[in-house]
Amino acid sequence: MADVFAEGKIGSLAAARSVYLALSEIASDKQSATFIAATLYIAQRAGVTSKTVRRVIKILKQLGFLKVQSRSAYGLKAANQYTLVRGNGSIGPIYPSLGKASKTDLPTREELSEESREGTARKEKKVLAVNENDIVIHERTGERFNRRTREFVF
Repeated sequence: MADVFAEGKIGSLAAARSVYLALSEIASDKQSATFIAATLYIAQRAGVTSKTVRRVIKILKQLGFLKVQSRSAYGLKAANQYTLVRGNGSIGPIYPSLGKASKTDLPTREELSEESREGTARKEKKVLAVNENDIVIHERTGERFNRRTREFVF
């Protein structure tokens, strides 16, 4: 799921996880992998809009995580019947049909982490030419002290 939603073209990974979690919670409450629920109810449980729920459910169906059975009564549309699909089925053939998200020039997590480490690492201090006349014994600490740079010399 992370591979499909992470790039941002299809939607938010957080929203998709919220919808899937809400579906799982409803199934748990019903004590069955198959249950009937309205889109608005799923949206309220997930903390997203109904439109987001419909979009995410469509993709979850394509990925094979969910089966949806439309229902109607007296010619009016009723809440759908959902079945959470469990198992180790491969989603390989289905994923390409969603299309890959376009590549961005944004750095990856690894690149950001490396830059962060480089930025916070201590830089080597440039050693300036030390004139022995600038080095004195500090009167309070008794250590060698460079009067020009105002640093202790070790």
